[in-house]
Amino acid sequence: MSATVATAPAPGGVRGTRRRSGAFRGLSLVGLGLLAASALFPIYFMLSNALRTEADWLNSKLGLPTTFTFDAFRRAWVGAEIPTYFRNSAIVVSITVVLSVVLASTAGYSFSKLRWRGRGFGFLFTLAWMAIPPLLLMVPIYIEMVDLGIIDTYWSVILLYTALNLPFNIYLMTTFFRQLPDELLEAARIEGANVHQIFVRVMLPLARPALAMLCIFNFLWAWNEFVFALLLLQSDSSKTLTVGVLQLQGRFNTDYPALMAGLLLASLPVIGVYLVFQRHLVRAVAAGALK
Repeated sequence: MSATVATAPAPGGVRGTRRRSGAFRGLSLVGLGLLAASALFPIYFMLSNALRTEADWLNSKLGLPTTFTFDAFRRAWVGAEIPTYFRNSAIVVSITVVLSVVLASTAGYSFSKLRWRGRGFGFLFTLAWMAIPPLLLMVPIYIEMVDLGIIDTYWSVILLYTALNLPFNIYLMTTFFRQLPDELLEAARIEGANVHQIFVRVMLPLARPALAMLCIFNFLWAWNEFVFALLLLQSDSSKTLTVGVLQLQGRFNTDYPALMAGLLLASLPVIGVYLVFQRHLVRAVAAGALK
């Protein structure tokens, strides 16, 4: 009868493992620090130059201001008509988010839980539009908006933003709804709920993490979008904030401190939304990972 003797790991092996673990952790912290610095540097660049005078800008493009002044914010607020453009962006983004949530959630429910002819083909056809770069459609989109008579109106960009993001939004909601057990729907049907009641009272409350992610992504994308807003919104009464700030850039002369102040003001809503709703975004990602 043989006995098995347990041998302790060599001290050198334990120390080597700890050293490798510590080195990996240190490299990870350095990498995350560099990523954080790359994300914060544009904000620092805009803020530092927005607080500088034009003379400071001409002397050095990078550095802390020698004389702190908020006059650049005043020039940007008045010169770029920021209150008007901010209102336009708020209207466009709000309606875009509402339309995106309504259409994506109903389509996702239809593709995931309802049985109808052509469902698979319809879902694949919707996903196929994700592979088409939106910039390839600029000329057809412009001609279509002119033919519809909605060029230079809010609805031109609202409908476009909703349509461009709809394939991904539908994919997101369909994937989330498919992960919900069908037994919940069967139990609701036994209780006498119809299709619409199941969607409103059962599916939507369970889909709050996905809906939060949907709202955040669509808000950030619609607020920051520039190319199509520049193409379709031509008058000052309809331009969004990202386009209106360009008025601070002249053809022969540019007030760069005021331009930096305008860009910073345009970025504040995005930064604020992310800071306020980042916990909801993390919960949504975690919920999707756990499922």
